[in-house]
Amino acid sequence: MLLGRFLVGIGIGVNTVLVPIYISEVAPTKYRGTLGTLCQIGTCLGIIAALSLGIPSESDPHWWRTMLYAACVPGILIVAGMQFAVESPRWLAKVGRFDDARKVVESLWEPSEVEKSMEEIKAVVLNDDSRGSWSDLLVEPHNRVALIGGSLFFLQQFAGINGVLYFSSLTFRDVGISSGALASLYVGITNFGGALVASNLMDKQGRKKLLIGSYLGMAFAMFLIVYGISFPLDEGVAHSLSIAGTLLYIFTFAIGAGPVTGIIIPELSSARTRSKVMGFSFTVHWICNFLVGLFFLELVHKFGVGAVYAGFGGVSLLTALFAYNFIVETKGRSLEEIEMSMSSATPGKQE
Repeated sequence: MLLGRFLVGIGIGVNTVLVPIYISEVAPTKYRGTLGTLCQIGTCLGIIAALSLGIPSESDPHWWRTMLYAACVPGILIVAGMQFAVESPRWLAKVGRFDDARKVVESLWEPSEVEKSMEEIKAVVLNDDSRGSWSDLLVEPHNRVALIGGSLFFLQQFAGINGVLYFSSLTFRDVGISSGALASLYVGITNFGGALVASNLMDKQGRKKLLIGSYLGMAFAMFLIVYGISFPLDEGVAHSLSIAGTLLYIFTFAIGAGPVTGIIIPELSSARTRSKVMGFSFTVHWICNFLVGLFFLELVHKFGVGAVYAGFGGVSLLTALFAYNFIVETKGRSLEEIEMSMSSATPGKQE
């Protein structure tokens, strides 16, 4: 079982990096944001399905075997489905297969975009035909993108999403919902609803607005919970504020902080370093995820829920400020256009 969990962990780690990259490189520019949120929507649906499947385990001690059998199905579907998926046109061009790249672009994108897109892809590839290395992340403009990517995931985790998800079952228990699986299911449905809203707004409002609005909403939700916990209110009112704050936090997270972070990092990265920037950023993500999970309860026991949640709210405000000052809007721009603008903005770069 430990070996199985290790292999599953490797698969999840690889896919969290590959899926956003693949979607960003295959999707047409005008729909890239909406299609990028499918990753978040798929994750939400998977969580809801897993939670629903786990409800019988509360009464059947042998149900875990059925859950592990069921967990094999998505892997089989992915293996089968990817046999029909196209290769990334950006990768095909990078290895010199321009004719194959054109066929993919013609099959997936609008006819009016084909010529312009191929010209941009060729220009980027011919301008920089060297293979990227990890040392590239130490020089401009790649270090700037890596810093943004690592910072976004660092701040995302310390804004408390996993702590809130962990503590949500206790919050629901206070209002009479004793089933942990059922409480988590409510959270999963809220997360799914937010992801649907994000898919509708991503290519209309842009990434930057959604990210800033999301973290401001998360901060408000945290402070709402802190108010319900810390001030002398009627017990029913306090519990209602805690439930409302928890669901509002999950919903606003799903609108921006969740999907935008995974979408915008590959968009800002160059073709040369996209995989390495994503690998670095998600390494930061998983390390911070582990640290929050490790110390969350200890901090709650030492300082109290109110103080910890107030800290999450403060980090959310800080992240909104970070997004306002450092995030570049990528809506409606091709990956090549973004890459060329990032390169031209590099200080000291010679034309």
